[in-house]
Amino acid sequence: MRVLLASVAAALLASVVGSAAVGSAGLARAEASGSLDRLVGLVADRLDTADSVAAAKWASAGADAAVDDPAREAQVYAAMTRLGAASDLPENWVGQVFFGQIEASKTVQRGLLLRWRFDPARAPAAPPDLSAVRPRIDGLNAEIVAELAAHRAELAAPDCAQRLARSVFEAFASRPGDALHRVALVRATVVLCAG
Repeated sequence: MRVLLASVAAALLASVVGSAAVGSAGLARAEASGSLDRLVGLVADRLDTADSVAAAKWASAGADAAVDDPAREAQVYAAMTRLGAASDLPENWVGQVFFGQIEASKTVQRGLLLRWRFDPARAPAAPPDLSAVRPRIDGLNAEIVAELAAHRAELAAPDCAQRLARSVFEAFASRPGDALHRVALVRATVVLCAG
């Protein structure tokens, strides 16, 4: 895992120093050549739900809101490894991918809860109900598994970290986000390579 993190960090740095943002024509070429942009976009969409989850937790418990939800996490792991098995994906890889998604989401939740603890006025006034957010997360989880299956070869290739770095930086350029969300996106994507 540390080697993978180091590889992705190196690839991310190389991308910052050595490449420009992909334009629309470049993006079309990237999609045609096995780009991981859609997968990274789904991961970012899933990560965006962390704001709503944190808001719902804040509304129910305020500054004492618990981020960890072992029962829900176990449900996600079980459902996604079953779904991955239907596509012949290794259970340990699918588990690794969703561990990364869940930990990245908790990073955002903890950051937001801490921000709201020190500045309660910034907390959402009308948070969503978790029961409304979870179906969106479940749908994104299924789409992520489908992308893992569709791009298994690219995700197992030696240049996986570089491809991911390109897609992550494309997401940075095309999506709004603060440092908290960007760090969490990197955390969520470093586990995608099946090496």
